[in-house]
Amino acid sequence: MATSNNNLEAPRPHPLTRTVSHNARTAEDILTRFYAAERRYMASPAEKRDFADLEETLSPGVLIHQSPDMPYGGEYQGHAGFLKWSEAMATCFDRMEVSERQVLHNGNEVVVTSTLRMRVRKSGEEVLGPLIQWIKVDRDAGTIKEIRPFYWNVRGINEALGRGMYGQ
Repeated sequence: MATSNNNLEAPRPHPLTRTVSHNARTAEDILTRFYAAERRYMASPAEKRDFADLEETLSPGVLIHQSPDMPYGGEYQGHAGFLKWSEAMATCFDRMEVSERQVLHNGNEVVVTSTLRMRVRKSGEEVLGPLIQWIKVDRDAGTIKEIRPFYWNVRGINEALGRGMYGQ
């Protein structure tokens, strides 16, 4: 005789277990999508750049804090701000690759240690060095809310771009 499981209850989660929406993505998934879209955007010539792929990875209120010593230093907010920053960076570099990523996260806050390789658009010179990013993500939406990058060799980046340390 077959028995029915209709009277069985699903096990209850432990009281300290945090439940997450079925739509939640991992921080690694969000960052992988972002870095791939960023790489494609940077590699495109100005007239062929399409922001749509990048935009899909970003919260509408995204905030990026760039070092004031970078050629594109400052804070950029929202999709329009992020696009402005992306265009400034893509004017400087035609290749940008974030590799050897180690993602450390605590829920929606992420620290990424990595190696950043960029190629100067005008000269073809490669710039290589460590990069640490402090990133806030929205795992339910699958988007990035905030980015704060820390470049290892800001002076070297500026010199490769033909700029003095403070843009001179």
